[in-house]
Amino acid sequence: MKENVNDNSIAKEKSDQLNTKITHEHDIHHLYHKTSLFSKIALVMSTVLLCVMISALYISYYNNTQRVVKDIKVMMNTISPLLVDTAIYQDTETAIELNRYLEGHKEILSLSLYDLDGELLHFYENGDGENYQPLKQTPGLSIYKGNYKLTYPVSFNGDDIFNYVVYYSSSEIITTILIHIFVFILPFLFFICFILIYMYRKVTRPLTFLIGQLPKIGSGGVNISDVGDAEGEVSLLASELKKADECIHNTESKLQGLNRKLREQADDLSEAIKIKSEFMANMSHEIRTPMNGVLGFVQCLEERKMDKESRRQIGYIKESAYSLLAIINEILDYSKLESGNVELHLTPFAFNPFVHSCITPFIHQAKIKKIHVSTEIGDDIASSFIADEGRLRQILINLVGNAVKFTHTGSVTLSVERLSSPLQYCEELRKYNDKHIQWIRFKVIDTGIGIAGEKLAFIFDSYRQADGSISRQFGGTGLGLSISNSLCKLMSAELKVESCIGQGTTFWFDIPLKQFDEKHSENSDESIQNTNLSMYEDRKILVAEDSMVNQQLIKAFLTAFGLKNIVVVNDGVQAVEYMIENTADIILMDCQMPNMGGLEATELIRKMQSIHRPVIIALTANVLEEEKQRCFKSGMDDFLTKPIEKVILYKSLQRAFNHENGDDLAANI
Repeated sequence: MKENVNDNSIAKEKSDQLNTKITHEHDIHHLYHKTSLFSKIALVMSTVLLCVMISALYISYYNNTQRVVKDIKVMMNTISPLLVDTAIYQDTETAIELNRYLEGHKEILSLSLYDLDGELLHFYENGDGENYQPLKQTPGLSIYKGNYKLTYPVSFNGDDIFNYVVYYSSSEIITTILIHIFVFILPFLFFICFILIYMYRKVTRPLTFLIGQLPKIGSGGVNISDVGDAEGEVSLLASELKKADECIHNTESKLQGLNRKLREQADDLSEAIKIKSEFMANMSHEIRTPMNGVLGFVQCLEERKMDKESRRQIGYIKESAYSLLAIINEILDYSKLESGNVELHLTPFAFNPFVHSCITPFIHQAKIKKIHVSTEIGDDIASSFIADEGRLRQILINLVGNAVKFTHTGSVTLSVERLSSPLQYCEELRKYNDKHIQWIRFKVIDTGIGIAGEKLAFIFDSYRQADGSISRQFGGTGLGLSISNSLCKLMSAELKVESCIGQGTTFWFDIPLKQFDEKHSENSDESIQNTNLSMYEDRKILVAEDSMVNQQLIKAFLTAFGLKNIVVVNDGVQAVEYMIENTADIILMDCQMPNMGGLEATELIRKMQSIHRPVIIALTANVLEEEKQRCFKSGMDDFLTKPIEKVILYKSLQRAFNHENGDDLAANI
């Protein structure tokens, strides 16, 4: 039964293809018949024939008409004595003789003689039974009832004495014209018919056949056997179509093979990208989880009293941990930039403190190396802007960090100035008026080792440094400048560099920033001096975390905040079971745990209609945007990344407690 269904499907597919092919061929033939070369040639020749016939007809008519006029004048001159005697002397015998003479000329239907005053002197009509009335005098040649009417004077000694009007039959003239046309046109007509038949057989019919073969080009089935007797050019065209058919068919066969390989490679690439994403997420989790314990407990130790040497050693531990974390962030940032998953988040920030904060992490290292690190900020720059502060800070810290790293003596300067005539505008800022936008040039100048000119061409390439030995001497992943360059492009800027060996290096970029009105904003970056949450000590907090180190770290942070009602479980299953039998106000939920992860546990807890809805805060070492969206989709209310910073945890808990009081948690994240 299944085979029959497949056979029917194949038959239907072939039938559809055949119908499509027939329709296509019908359309081609219809188009051909509409614009047939044969039809055009036949039309042209018919037009030429018609023009020749009209010309011959006119010439014959003109010549015969002139002949009639000449003959009548000669005749009238010949019988002028009879006309004079009849008209002037009214001689009856002469009039009878005149009439008898005219009876011998059947083409003369009537003759009228008039004096100069228009009085009829004599009238003759042909005796064929028709009644010809005396005709009015109209000088010259004219047509009357399809026949000729000739009116001319009779002169004597140069004076006109009377007029005659001859009504002349045109039947003989018409017969003569038709004979002439037949004699001259018939051979031409035969010649045209011969040409048309020859063209149809030797040109148009073979071309019609070739047009019918056009849909087959590329299939290898073009047949030119029916055009063997065609003219040389048509035969040559048929041969070329056959060659083109074979060539396209062979090329298409190769392309189909290449397409199959490309599809296979695309599938492999998609799988590799998926594996890469999973690897980056797992690597982030596996490294950040222990780093969370290291940095967390370092923060706890910093709050204790210790001697100067111990505090210095704690500082070394913290600096090394953040260096390792910076390397991890560079790799993850490059992965996100490579896949196009980085988005700008515009927020207001104070400009001068921001600039100074970009050199703060390097002041200690600069003192050790005995180099001077400073900032230069123009006076005409606004005090606050709206931009992606985090990404802008990342660029500047990368540039300043490199400058400090590669400078042994001298100075490193972060210079900021306002530009008066920018060359381009950021797409995201087009909606603002130009008067609210300032173009700012950030410039990092050092007196370091410099970069060779031939190395500047690939200075922004991934995983490459100006000198391979630099990575061994100074360390680093080789991704910092590549990431900074990509982030600049994301913000409609271009990172540029000038350098000279032994004299130093200058990196700079120009970026549009929208001014921010501080009067209508709150100071969101105000430092938190007090992290006391003891007023919420009666709130129950559930911590779901599988790492023992992280359990102790989070518990230590919560205790330092003044929170006492803390319950710790090891995985998502225990968290769900606890919520079935008990309640909690806030849940700190790790995302990756054995038995059941935090996302699955959150979804189950949200389905429990009988319990009080707790605020669930995600704790994860996966910093990718996709993970954040999955957390919110599962029902979590906030998102914290590891390593956990004490102040950030405090802010999240404060938002959660304010949410209990009726504030919108999502609006404050």
